[in-house]
Amino acid sequence: MADHDHFYPKSLLERQREDFLTSSIPSIDARKKTLLRMKKMLLEQEADFMQSLLLDMGRPAFEAFSFEIAVLLNEIDYVVKHLEKWIKSTRSRHLKFGYVETIDKIRNPYGCVLIISPWNYPLQLALMPAISALASGNRCVIKPSEHAPATSELLKKLISQTFPPEQLAVVTGDVQTAKILTSLPFDLIFFTGSEQVGKNVAQQAAKQLTPMILELGGKNPCIIDETGFSKAAIQEVVWGKFLNAGQTCIAPDTLYVHQSIYEKTLSEISTTLSSFYGDQPENSDDYGRICHVKNFEKIINFMGQGDVWHGGTHDAENLFIAPTVVTDIKPGSAILQEEIFGPVLPVIPYADLETLLSKHVIQRDALTAYLFSENKKHIRLFKHHMLSTTVSVNQVIHHAANPHVPFGGIGRSGHGSYHGKAGFQSCSYEKTAYQAHHYKNVQDKFPPYTDKDMDVVKKFRKWLL
Repeated sequence: MADHDHFYPKSLLERQREDFLTSSIPSIDARKKTLLRMKKMLLEQEADFMQSLLLDMGRPAFEAFSFEIAVLLNEIDYVVKHLEKWIKSTRSRHLKFGYVETIDKIRNPYGCVLIISPWNYPLQLALMPAISALASGNRCVIKPSEHAPATSELLKKLISQTFPPEQLAVVTGDVQTAKILTSLPFDLIFFTGSEQVGKNVAQQAAKQLTPMILELGGKNPCIIDETGFSKAAIQEVVWGKFLNAGQTCIAPDTLYVHQSIYEKTLSEISTTLSSFYGDQPENSDDYGRICHVKNFEKIINFMGQGDVWHGGTHDAENLFIAPTVVTDIKPGSAILQEEIFGPVLPVIPYADLETLLSKHVIQRDALTAYLFSENKKHIRLFKHHMLSTTVSVNQVIHHAANPHVPFGGIGRSGHGSYHGKAGFQSCSYEKTAYQAHHYKNVQDKFPPYTDKDMDVVKKFRKWLL
């Protein structure tokens, strides 16, 4: 039956829910075996996955392995190693007036989780949430992006060969398929994508009162103050911005540079771009392509809203846009308001960090925020000002591959987090078993109440409740 058929997703969910409700919660060993089965799939099908990523994104082999496959393998290893500790229940006892209470707490899976993944990292962002969900004992349905068809179809094929559908399944299709899926009564929805689509998914989820984890984008600011300039810093910024042709949700969106180092920063960016991708980046084996036409057209429009300092060449037929730096942005331009999500870097000079932050031109709740500085006062000021769940100093991107660091947004950049223990906790809830052993029958807690009873409550409140 076609994936877009309304009855297929519904019957799949019913099958997963029935299995979840009639089976015991998966043991630690069962969950580990499930994750290791996924690891084996990734290792055995590595070449096929890298080929599909090349077809969908023009993804260079190094990027495809490092940021799609390796991070998943590392996540599985980390979760398998720590899962037993995370699952372990806790017990506490407390003496009360007339009874002893025993409180047992354990993490329970939600049940059936829907994962809607985007096109920019079509393998990683489909399976990373699934690792968290499966580690927590859930069943999963993954809806990958239709804009990465080769990876989506390969994922569907391999998942169906590796896992029973009542445990993990892939449903392919377009926007209509996503609408059908989000209208169904899943127990948790995990969405990664744009802010606007996230709002639509959240509205659908609200009709079912379904909890959500939203991983959205935003205009991640990157600032280099007067103490932060170095060749290494510029290499870091350029690498993070133009990785995956700029189509990374945590890429530096806009670069703000102190006016005293503005000119040499621009010069060093050009030098670095040439050393990374050559003078003809369209011939570089290390530079990707734009995923689809709509994003290509949006980026080209952004490019015309300032003066091109470096790059600017593009080829619509091959969805190629050269790494581009723009300066002298026109006030009120869309490139200053909207997430760029492509290989165009606006570079804007500023005179004073505190003034820059106070002007509200920087999105305080961006998915992440970057500062290059050796000034402790500036670092403290930046950390205090930004609301982002991750504030990174003197590096970009790397924190997102660290399972010790929760990955997630706040405000316009989403809510909820995952990776490592954070993912296990987000895909499960705390279940409490409360038991009381009465050693004394206390009649004064029952009506009718007297003034004496009130006096006793006030005097012994800590032991009564």
